[in-house]
Amino acid sequence: MKEENRLIKRALISVSDKSHLDSLVLALHHHKVEIISTGGTKKYIEDLGIPVTSIEKVTGNPEAFGGRMKSISFPVTSALLFRRYHQKDLEEARELKVNAIDLVVCNLYPFDQYAGKNSEEDLLIENIDIGGPLMLRASAKNYESVAVLSDVSDYEIFLNHFSENSGLISFEIRRLLAIQTFTRVAQYDCLIAEELTNRFIKDSSPGDLPWLTITPKETLRYGENPHQWARIFKLKNTKSNHNLVDAEVIQGKELSYNNWGDSDAAWRVMSDVTHMSKGRSVVAIIKHANPCGLSVANNLIDALTEAWNGDSVSSFGGIVAFSGLVDAECAKFLSERFIEVVIAPDYSLEALKYFQKKKNVRLLKVPVREKIESEFIVKSISGGLLMQNEDESNGLQETLKCVTKMEMTDEARELVDFGILVCKHLKSNGIALVYKTLAGRLTLAGAGMGQPNRLDSLKLLAKTRAEQKGLDLGKMVLISDAFFPFADSVEVCHEVGIRSIVQPGGSIRDDEVIAACDRLGIAMMTTGTRHFRH
Repeated sequence: MKEENRLIKRALISVSDKSHLDSLVLALHHHKVEIISTGGTKKYIEDLGIPVTSIEKVTGNPEAFGGRMKSISFPVTSALLFRRYHQKDLEEARELKVNAIDLVVCNLYPFDQYAGKNSEEDLLIENIDIGGPLMLRASAKNYESVAVLSDVSDYEIFLNHFSENSGLISFEIRRLLAIQTFTRVAQYDCLIAEELTNRFIKDSSPGDLPWLTITPKETLRYGENPHQWARIFKLKNTKSNHNLVDAEVIQGKELSYNNWGDSDAAWRVMSDVTHMSKGRSVVAIIKHANPCGLSVANNLIDALTEAWNGDSVSSFGGIVAFSGLVDAECAKFLSERFIEVVIAPDYSLEALKYFQKKKNVRLLKVPVREKIESEFIVKSISGGLLMQNEDESNGLQETLKCVTKMEMTDEARELVDFGILVCKHLKSNGIALVYKTLAGRLTLAGAGMGQPNRLDSLKLLAKTRAEQKGLDLGKMVLISDAFFPFADSVEVCHEVGIRSIVQPGGSIRDDEVIAACDRLGIAMMTTGTRHFRH
């Protein structure tokens, strides 16, 4: 390749997004660049008082079929693709009377504005661009000679270089613009394939798609640690119109990599519990991706107070998610404590005034996550991606089975669904101890998570945290995210006074575990569903 500067003499412009186009065409006109254009773009440029060559003069044919055919032609594509440094190509271009086009400015039809929405099929299909991708790919392939601007965001770097070099564009800039163009066209094609598959192929799942549509959103300050870089991308991994990435950021400094992860965990567990709470208020507090405080109460301030006191040490610097509108009372409570992020469907004006005194606190406005979103989860490993559908199981009552002689009390039974959902969001191995206060609030009393040994989760973490509060463990329900492999866990429960256990079952030693419960007077229910979260 010849890595030389190229003079821009002819430009083809056809854009759906005309923002900032005036600056670009004025600069091109100033440097005596011939501008070729189509349809609405042509009229826009003419209205600026700048002469335009109609695309029909290049193609030799009129626009046809409602604009579906205009730029697709032998003359236009040849003008982009022939090699300026290839003797045979130059001779053929002269014979065929093909005049070089040195710059293409084209952004694609806004298909993304209709994807994922209830748009009519005809409207969706009409917003699939055909000529645009052809022009963009042809120009990008021939970046040795042609510059291509595939997005409004490219204009600034092009104009800076163009003006400073008297109408010349360097090889390095042309190559950079080509790479960005190929990326955008690939994303565009993936979005179309994904939308049509989801709409019209029944029982399709993400695992059937050999692509993922991801769009860069923003670069973060750093990753999990200051020496790691990080960026957040938009990924269409759910059929819902609501997602955390698109949450409205009302105030606060930029969210970090860890803030995003913890906010996602807080939003998910709060939403899960909200769907089983029968209209009551829910507050979840997350620290390092695990629930450290969670409560269901008759109003948000009671739920917040109970959740915070569930583990006030861990709640310090945590992420707080609310199921309803945050009012002044909740905002005042949090303004007196250190927190990183607040997530809620909305905030009162009085609440916002309290938060304005703590400008670093991030406030996210996003609706409660839908009960079923048909979401898939993607996780990277060395050399590949793991993909699975999200664990959206939250109606386990019909699978519950009492396997012991001792029946669970009505008071304990009230806690089971709440406890299962809380434990589902603990990192494995996970143990949750839940209880009901005298005021009727359902609360996480103690949790053990992230331990390679399930007994440690129970003995060293969940039990210890519950005992520190001076609560009666006999009135709590213990939930385990996976089966008890041995009877030793039951024996520990008996030692500390726990009398109600919920676990999936399925161990080869289930009979031993159940026999231990019967011997020690403990009620046990199995769910048949494991909830590991790694």
